[in-house]
Amino acid sequence: MRSLLVSFVFVCGAILAFAPSGGKGSPPGETYKQSEDGLAKEFEAFLKAYHKGDDAGMDEGFAVFRIPNAKAWFAANFSAEDAAQLSAAYGQQVSDAQNSLIEDMNHAGAGNKFGLHCEARGDVAPETKKRGSDTVVPVKPVRVEQFLMEFQALGTREKFLFMANFVYVDGAYRFVGGGGGPFWVKK
Repeated sequence: MRSLLVSFVFVCGAILAFAPSGGKGSPPGETYKQSEDGLAKEFEAFLKAYHKGDDAGMDEGFAVFRIPNAKAWFAANFSAEDAAQLSAAYGQQVSDAQNSLIEDMNHAGAGNKFGLHCEARGDVAPETKKRGSDTVVPVKPVRVEQFLMEFQALGTREKFLFMANFVYVDGAYRFVGGGGGPFWVKK
């Protein structure tokens, strides 16, 4: 009985040691190149899960695009008042992006395998607060990189473009807004 208990504890420990990170971003120690190819590689787990129709896998695969400890990241880069508001809104921003991407993929070829080509569009110019603007300005420079991504359904050859903005934090690109700039910039 004792050896069975020891074996059980050993197996549980091994499972926990190699288990996925629970959807909180990239697994510990996993990094991606700060490049077009690195961004495309980050999407691989999400795209595989989409092809399999694995909703939980899609959530876990897209989690790499969330800023780890977003509350602390916003606090380090924005005023306390702005950081609290941005941190509170951030989770919804990422969820909306994931849902929008899945919707576009469904229109282009539900259940298909997708190929992805990423094109760097350069850094998004830092904004300055304008009179009457809702734009939030960081307290220190934040490098935001913009990418145009072309997703192509391999079965139907249908494709669509998705423009998004990312910050590179802890070895991976983290989503901070779609379209022309990060979500804290109101146009």
